[in-house]
Amino acid sequence: MGQTVRIDVQLKDGSRKAYFKKYGKSPVNKYGFPVTAHLANIGNDNSWSDSWEEWYARALKRMLEEEEKSHGPDETLARVTVAMFEKVIPRLLRPLETGGRQIQPCLIHSDLWPGNAKPDAVSKEPIIFDSCAFGGHNEAELGPWRAPRYRLGRSYMKEYHDHIPISAPVEDWDDRNALYAIRYDLLVSALFPNEDSFRRLAMDEMRRLVDKYPGGYEAFETRD
Repeated sequence: MGQTVRIDVQLKDGSRKAYFKKYGKSPVNKYGFPVTAHLANIGNDNSWSDSWEEWYARALKRMLEEEEKSHGPDETLARVTVAMFEKVIPRLLRPLETGGRQIQPCLIHSDLWPGNAKPDAVSKEPIIFDSCAFGGHNEAELGPWRAPRYRLGRSYMKEYHDHIPISAPVEDWDDRNALYAIRYDLLVSALFPNEDSFRRLAMDEMRRLVDKYPGGYEAFETRD
């Protein structure tokens, strides 16, 4: 109970983060950031990109490389990774910026979990810190919230989307969130080389998405 109350104090106001996403726009209208930022001790490749699909694929590749350094190679993970980059990422992220749909790069904290948010000692207003900032798709901010280990989840996401609508295609939202969450499961796996559960969690989700989208973006384009 104490943990749940503590999180509620820190992150209860989704409108604050929605405001941050609405007004914290990328100054160059590109995805990325002018300097390297870090998730724990792992540096992001924040090179500028005109495409969210391109930027996120690069970021996920970087995290997979770090995770492999920590746990060693795995043939199954290698196979599913190929399909992720060839099929799943194009299928879930390319539609955000094609077919007349658009998203705008906005400033993202990108490491929002209860350990990086505390109430001010005097005002009790929530303060967030220790960011790994970059300009990206605002929904990527919600990737860590999917993990049960942080005791956040759907109610917090609903509050957020009460202030900022879900990006189109709306029907892809849950799987986009799963794709964004995989990067954080790989991060935690990289940080704990003696713990295999986070690699298994990431691989299970990757396999689910690969099985669901065997036709990739081409199947989306030709759907009825």
